[in-house]
Amino acid sequence: MKHILIVGRNGVGKSTLIRALLNAIPLPEYGVITKKEAAEDDGFCPVYIHLFGAPKRYAKDNRIGLCREGKSVAFPEAFDRFSDLMRFPSDGVIVFDELGFLESNAGRFTAAVMETLDRAPFVIAAVRDKDTPFLRAVRSHPRADVYHIDEQNRDALRERLIRRLSGWPEC
Repeated sequence: MKHILIVGRNGVGKSTLIRALLNAIPLPEYGVITKKEAAEDDGFCPVYIHLFGAPKRYAKDNRIGLCREGKSVAFPEAFDRFSDLMRFPSDGVIVFDELGFLESNAGRFTAAVMETLDRAPFVIAAVRDKDTPFLRAVRSHPRADVYHIDEQNRDALRERLIRRLSGWPEC
């Protein structure tokens, strides 16, 4: 089965769709999740990376960036430190929620993502609709099908992808 990449802008429902898909398949879940938190006193929103399904940590070593209206600061070294944790078992689904532009200059992290796409049996990922070399490489991966989501198609897309997953061998 090809990986499922869900592409869309912020707030359109990519993460919600991923959760619905995960609920439809009886497999262990592994991966990473990035989450933007509320703005701090300086107006910047910190962005953290966490292991999927693990307790969330909010520390300097997993803070991957800061963002504020039209401006962002990435911490590629935090992404790269996290890449060492991306050795996931092959008995489940790997989740990337979400892949975006902050990681563009994190060579070890982006290589780990591409290696996961090459080797993992099944990946579901939310992918930002931005034009960077890394995101273009992810979206054009030969083992992946890309699905664009927006407010008009998200309900139909959910049903379509759940029907697709009903053919999963373990279901």
